This record gives sequence, structure tokens and C-alpha cells, in this order.
Amino acid sequence: MIIKGKGYFDLKKIYESGQVLIGWDAREDGSFAVTSTDKTAICTQKGKDVVIDCPKEDEKFWKNYFDLKTDYAAFEAAAEGDDYLKEALDYGRGIRILRQEIWEALFSFIVSQNNNIPRITKSLRKIKGDCPVLKRPEEMYPEREMLRDCGLGYRDDYLINLLEELNAGTKTLKFSEDTEKAYAELTAIRGVGPKVANCVLLFGLHRMERCPVDTWMRKVFDLHYDNKAPEWVCSPNAGYYQQVTFFYERTAASKKESKNKG
Repeated sequence: MIIKGKGYFDLKKIYESGQVLIGWDAREDGSFAVTSTDKTAICTQKGKDVVIDCPKEDEKFWKNYFDLKTDYAAFEAAAEGDDYLKEALDYGRGIRILRQEIWEALFSFIVSQNNNIPRITKSLRKIKGDCPVLKRPEEMYPEREMLRDCGLGYRDDYLINLLEELNAGTKTLKFSEDTEKAYAELTAIRGVGPKVANCVLLFGLHRMERCPVDTWMRKVFDLHYDNKAPEWVCSPNAGYYQQVTFFYERTAASKKESKNKG
């Protein structure tokens, strides 16, 4: 399956944008093995286009996963009067907000809190073991104590508690269609604070109006908006704007730091 990206579908940028914590493996030839639920696709960038190698019956799934029905050019057109945001949109063009499976999103973002990428990756790989996908809650529940041996620190208690509540039926992976109610349901889960809840809302439930705020975003507000939240934080496209500004600030800062060291 060949997707005509027209400049708005960049696998590498998506991979490096901070939303991908589980299910993507970069291959030596530059392609990515992408796994979600029980499905796997080999995705390869060909200029502005993307080739998705998957069974014919899975094509609809991957079109939804990569959010291919959304017009990301329209998000750029709506960002008038904000020079920094326009710079970030230009730099991050090609990022799409993935429609991740809710259990995978919730689990991985609980692991990610107050953590770093190498440690997150190592922990998630250890949890998955030889299994190509993250086990479902009902599969993981009987062996939940193994999470204590995966380098999760205090987060293992949160995940074990969640597995126990899901097994007992006191918690569910079904969340309200009303975003504020869904936020309240998420933050009622032990270990899920505002940032994790907003990440799950954005990347697991595709609530594009949510804007997760971490140290990088606070840096953006401080450096470029006089230490105030910009107007776009309250826009229906806030989640996408958050992703491109996060990507722009973190990547540009990293390149600047490397240049200064050189």
C-alpha cells in the first residue's frame, strides 16, 4: 500500500516526536517495523510517500492508525499570527498524531512518567520479552509480579494496581466520549496525573484538543510566550501544535547543544 503523503507523512519525525514509546522498531535499512495490537506492518519512506507493507485485510487498520483521513495542512492554515508556531509547524511538517490502542498508550505513558527514553525503552522491551506485542491486561494479570523485575521503579506498583483493578472490574479501558469526563476517569487511576492523562487522551483516544505539558513545553512557554500559555493551547488543534513545538524545541535545542560542543 502506497500512501501519497504530500509532505505531511514523515515516519522519522513521527518516531522522534515523543509520542512513540512502544511498537516501533527502527531497522537498519531505514524502514520501521510497526506493531499495534496483533498487527505488524513494515513502513518505508519513499520521498514524500510512505509504503506500508501489510496484509490486504489490515490496510484499513493502518490507515486509521496513521490518521490518514485528517487534513494536517488545515492545521497549518489555522495557525495565523504566531511566528514561533509557524516555524515549528514548518520544521515538524510530516508529524501525524497516531491513533494508538488505548491499553498500549495508557501502559506506556504510565511507564514514561518522570523517566528517560533509554530507560523507558529498556523497561518496555523487558516487559514484552519474546512477545512482539504488549500482552493484553488479562494475559499480563497472572504474571503481574514480573513487572517488579523490569526496572520500573515505583511505577510497577501503579501498573500492578491497574491490572488488579481491571481484573476485578473496578476499572475499565472504556472512557467517556466527553473529554472532561474521560480526563476525570483517567486521573482516578492510581499513578495517572494530568500529564499522563492528557497524553493518553491525545495519543490513545485522539482528543486533539488536549495539550500535555511537560518540562519541554514549559520551556517553550517561557522562551517564546513570556512564560504564559499561548492562545493555541485552547484551540481544537492544541494536541498537534503541542507535538510540533515539542519536537521543534527538543530537536533544535539538541542540535544547537551538539554544535556548541563541536
